[in-house]
Amino acid sequence: MAAATLTAKGQVVIPAEIRARYELTAGTQVEFVDEGGVIRLLVRRRVAPTEPAAGYGLIKIAPRASSRGPRRLSEFDPASLLAKPRGKR
Repeated sequence: MAAATLTAKGQVVIPAEIRARYELTAGTQVEFVDEGGVIRLLVRRRVAPTEPAAGYGLIKIAPRASSRGPRRLSEFDPASLLAKPRGKR
């Protein structure tokens, strides 16, 4: 039988063989049920693993007005965002 140790933060690592057998992936929601001295772990919602490339193209960035090259972090002024009225772009 697989065993795990509870950390000081109250966390438990589910052993790899159990995660593989029940197809538990990162982001899967689980529920703890107290059944009179026995704690049962139930899968509430499964999350299918995704690839980072699946999100490619979801964010669109408007091109710069000038053609000075790529944007640099040093050019970013957070205060300028507060001055602009919010609304549809």
